[in-house]
Amino acid sequence: MLLIFARNYIAFAHNRASTKRRKTMNTKMKLRSAIAILLSALLILSIAGCSKKVPKKEEKKPPKPKKVTEQQEKNRKAAYSAYKTVIEQNATAIKAYSWQTVPGKDTYNARGIDRPIALCDIDNDNVPELFFFTSQNQGIASLHIYTFNGKEAVELSYDGFNEGAYSGKLADQQAAAGTSYVVYKGKDANTLYIYDSSGDDYMQYNIHRYVMKNSKLELVESLSNRVGQDDSGNTSDIYKRNGKTVPNAQGGKSFTSSFAQLDKAIIFSANREENNVSIWKKFSFDGALCISYDQAIAKLSKK
Repeated sequence: MLLIFARNYIAFAHNRASTKRRKTMNTKMKLRSAIAILLSALLILSIAGCSKKVPKKEEKKPPKPKKVTEQQEKNRKAAYSAYKTVIEQNATAIKAYSWQTVPGKDTYNARGIDRPIALCDIDNDNVPELFFFTSQNQGIASLHIYTFNGKEAVELSYDGFNEGAYSGKLADQQAAAGTSYVVYKGKDANTLYIYDSSGDDYMQYNIHRYVMKNSKLELVESLSNRVGQDDSGNTSDIYKRNGKTVPNAQGGKSFTSSFAQLDKAIIFSANREENNVSIWKKFSFDGALCISYDQAIAKLSKK
């Protein structure tokens, strides 16, 4: 009897344990199934998310260059022929300008260049203007600017410079601290800038802004900064705009804004270091438009 009871108890215990294991296994299987379903759902959502096309930002296309008309090309060729004649007539005076200098630690042509001529279209008529320096006497060279009026090369006058010794033109002179300058095309339409500096007992910095209209250069703004010592020995730092004194902060900002307008450096020279003048960091010296006399003749001779 006792043996029968023991067998029945063992069988009951075994069945109970088996039932418990089955329940545990069922629970695990349900949990695994739930995890599998969840992972599948996440995978489907991620695929759907990746398949959505992200709208591309519209890239601004650069403006198409204006098509050169037959008449404009005819004018350009005629202008080149006329300009070639002008520089050939001034060959001796152009070649006499021998102290054009790249900015560097040395001064007075120790890092000299021979690039006194440039071509640059200021009024956007597809016919460039001609820029070149001539020297009639040792130590002073003057900037000449020519345009083509459809018939002939015409020299342009430009206000803002001494009408006496330098005939109203930008002059690169070797006297005292010498002259540094950058002639450049502005970013605004039809604008031309001339920056120059010179000095002796004081330093004078100038910027002249011109607008070219109807084959004429109109002076629209003059900026100046004079730095030195007054009669009492005190430091003097005076800014002017169109001849009127302005606060230093305003004057400095105007100079910086004008330098930021540099689009193309046309012609330049620096007889001294000007690390305090930011325009020299605005362009590549090799990338400036100025070229040698021989290069100019070759360029203007092309048909």
